[in-house]
Amino acid sequence: MLGKSGAGIILCHHGKGRGRKRVPQQEGNKENGSFQRFPGKENNLQSVSLHCLAGPLRGQTFRLDGGPVFIFGRYAKAHFSLAADPATSHLHFVVDISDDRVRILDLDSTNGIVINEKHHGGKQGPPMRRFQTLQSGDTVLAGSCLFRVAVAEAAPFKELASILDAAPAAGSAPGEKPGESGDAFEIAGGFGTGDNFNPDALPSIDGYTILEKIGGGGKGVVYKAIKDDTGAEAAVKMMLLSRSKRKKQRLLETFWREIQITKQLDHPNIVRYLGDGVSGGAPYLALEYVEGGTLDELIRRSADGRMDLPQAVPLFIQLLEAAAHMHGRFLVHRDIKPKNVLLDLRRGGTYAAKLSDMGLTCRFTDLDAGEYLPIVTEGGTPAYMPPEQLTDLTRAIPQSDVFSAAATLYHMLTGELLYDFAGRDQTEAIIESNIRPIAELRPELPSAVAGVIDKALSYTPGNRYEDASEMLFAFKAALA
Repeated sequence: MLGKSGAGIILCHHGKGRGRKRVPQQEGNKENGSFQRFPGKENNLQSVSLHCLAGPLRGQTFRLDGGPVFIFGRYAKAHFSLAADPATSHLHFVVDISDDRVRILDLDSTNGIVINEKHHGGKQGPPMRRFQTLQSGDTVLAGSCLFRVAVAEAAPFKELASILDAAPAAGSAPGEKPGESGDAFEIAGGFGTGDNFNPDALPSIDGYTILEKIGGGGKGVVYKAIKDDTGAEAAVKMMLLSRSKRKKQRLLETFWREIQITKQLDHPNIVRYLGDGVSGGAPYLALEYVEGGTLDELIRRSADGRMDLPQAVPLFIQLLEAAAHMHGRFLVHRDIKPKNVLLDLRRGGTYAAKLSDMGLTCRFTDLDAGEYLPIVTEGGTPAYMPPEQLTDLTRAIPQSDVFSAAATLYHMLTGELLYDFAGRDQTEAIIESNIRPIAELRPELPSAVAGVIDKALSYTPGNRYEDASEMLFAFKAALA
């Protein structure tokens, strides 16, 4: 069930006389236990940016990637800092791109905003009670900075607009709607569709030499490739599209978000972005190729199916450093688990951890400070999922990643999963959260290390570490 009504995003202002401002957000619906982010919309594949034409930030371009809501202001934790402009407010305005519109709202700033020479809010204009829709080419004056709005269909997905309106897929029975015959998937565009699809056939992608298929599942196929211009090895993830138009739309939105978020991240312990595009009507994402398997495979290969502390420590520290990098950029992964930690094989047979798969990643803010609560999508892996990821789908918080990281370490050190799913409903097991303390399974562990793990696995998010950085500090201190 939803923990909030979904009626609005709440923004708390800390200035004198400021109250709480409710920002309307897109209505959602609960379908099959999930919360859809863009219900009823045909396409959200657009690129939005604000370019500063004049003022202290002249020449800077703010690209709105990786989330539905963006706050501009002088506050250090605003998504886009206007600290260089003393005429702007702590929290000045918010831009919402959660559907196919671009909308703006003044946040009770001192000087308001001027949209196409019309004043809104502040001392000179009427209070701004509702979002106003912006068009490409519109201008926004905030403080001393004049911005021009640019809205364009995202280049990698221009070819995909027609996919949503494509004819019923091959193989549908007469009178049968696409997707009703089951959950069969096809690659859009023709290098393999319907009953003729051969998942082992190698696609042709400009700029890459495809070598072999190395993985895949219900939503995509992964190929090993060589990037022609650099000679670097790459893992190319090509998306599979459902025959159902509604499922196509949802998959496109998820894949688009994954690409945009992956582009933002640059850290040695996060799989590196190499490129993206469309080939034969199917979108793809190219990432660095990591040779060494997954952390899940390493656990299975370990003696007794579990790792010793000295072997686990460096990999877990690297995992926390990757998560801390994301949390510092207002991003929460939401699916940390051993299968999403790739291992880069180094000289001497050692491994370096690299966090992968940003498909469920969402933006967040410090909820204690109260800037905003974003809508998030469904998802996660039950064995590593914190209770709130089932019970409250209206927010994404870094404490959820802390829990999943600790669940990963628990698995590394014990070879056991947190929850006992044997003969029970998974949801019930997660909600009841009867987790055996790790000291019962590994009594030889230092008590300080066990204490860090137990704290990170607390049922209530507020009792855990605030984010991965805080847990990393505590974990290192416990090892000292």
